[in-house]
Amino acid sequence: MPTFEENREEYIILIKNNEQEKANKLYWEILFPEVEKKFLEKSHLAQEYDWLIITGGFSPEFHVLTIKSIKPKKIYFIGTKEFKDFYLDEIIEKSNIKASDYIIDTVEYEELDVTEVYEKIRNRLPLFENKKVLLDLTRGKRIMAVGAGMIGSFFGFDLAYIDEEWLKDIRMGLPGTERLVHVSNPFEVFGDLELKEARDLFNYYDYTAAIFLYKRLSEIISDPRKAVIEKTLAEMYSHWKSFNFKAAQKKLEELNKKAKQFNIKLAQGINKNKQAIEILNKSQEEINENLEDHVFIHLITDLYTNALRRAEVGMFEDAISRLYRSLELISQYRLLKQGIYTTNPNIKQFEEEYKKLTMEIYEIEKPLPTEIGIKDGLILLYIKKDYLLENKNPKDLKDIFGVIRARDVSIVAHGLKLAGEKVFKNFQSLVKEFLMNICEKENISFTELIEQHTFIKL
Repeated sequence: MPTFEENREEYIILIKNNEQEKANKLYWEILFPEVEKKFLEKSHLAQEYDWLIITGGFSPEFHVLTIKSIKPKKIYFIGTKEFKDFYLDEIIEKSNIKASDYIIDTVEYEELDVTEVYEKIRNRLPLFENKKVLLDLTRGKRIMAVGAGMIGSFFGFDLAYIDEEWLKDIRMGLPGTERLVHVSNPFEVFGDLELKEARDLFNYYDYTAAIFLYKRLSEIISDPRKAVIEKTLAEMYSHWKSFNFKAAQKKLEELNKKAKQFNIKLAQGINKNKQAIEILNKSQEEINENLEDHVFIHLITDLYTNALRRAEVGMFEDAISRLYRSLELISQYRLLKQGIYTTNPNIKQFEEEYKKLTMEIYEIEKPLPTEIGIKDGLILLYIKKDYLLENKNPKDLKDIFGVIRARDVSIVAHGLKLAGEKVFKNFQSLVKEFLMNICEKENISFTELIEQHTFIKL
């Protein structure tokens, strides 16, 4: 009969080979009973807890271990809808929990931030008043753990987490090495955990929450240099993503000074960011019509990459609105190069061609606009045979307008429905095509341009 170590080795091999179903079966049927036995032998706590708060994650085994070790009177779960629908029942079954012994609050995965988690737990505070409460930070979406951790530290909850030997090659822990780490003083554990939490928030582009954690870290850890550097970088990106380029440039200057002072080498991406910030800051000092070509192009690119970041965290409506503005700038930029201003334009000479083209696209003649929007701008650029549309025909224009129309009827514009990921991808493809076209004609590296506007990950 195979030993625990032999079964564990087989489990690791299955994980490496992406045989997840077989690995799960082996884990729960063969490994977990021994994992649980080992865990309970070394993880019992002397105290009894009225409430155990669990930030629900997608690794139910850890929650089962914590529950069986703590044996709380009541359990409060906070997790995403996915956690509730696909993992909660398994945890309840394997932990032998009665329905009367737990409650659960759910939070939305998309656009999840710390404040939502904070509010959910704060609303439950009457349940925990004058009770002994343990907060488990082992698993769950990092932002949930941060929100729970903040309120836990404010109200004096005890904290615990499961530690384990980490296998880098499969990015998971070694079964059988799990142990419960209990810390009565929140700041003892947060000194170890908050840096990771802050970096997760940073990489999620939630710079406000990351800055909050970095500030606390710099006050409680013995060597705060990295926390100070990363906090300053988060402040720079926070200003940048809000289009406050002047403040972002000042923070970048502060970042370079601190890096030199602390003898810390900054990531190469930050040096590339410097080139973009300097140009973007210049754009806010000039009137649009007077902008140099490369400044216009950087503004367009900044809106485009801003949209990509929003989409990365599921904020598609926000992303689409930024793509829309970048397309407006593209149209405005090329119209200016053709000598056409978007307000009070002098375009009488294009009236006949404009009416003919609008009939072909809309099946109705339209009068010349007194102020040029995106669609009017693209029509005029087509008439002027601008390089942006040199390989397009009226049907292509109609297709482009279909992409734009999907945004126009969304809730971010004038409609009552969400546009969503599909509309974002179509819009992103359109803006990317135009931007790459501009880069090619202006002899600019599209890849290098995007890198200059890309926020680094930690």
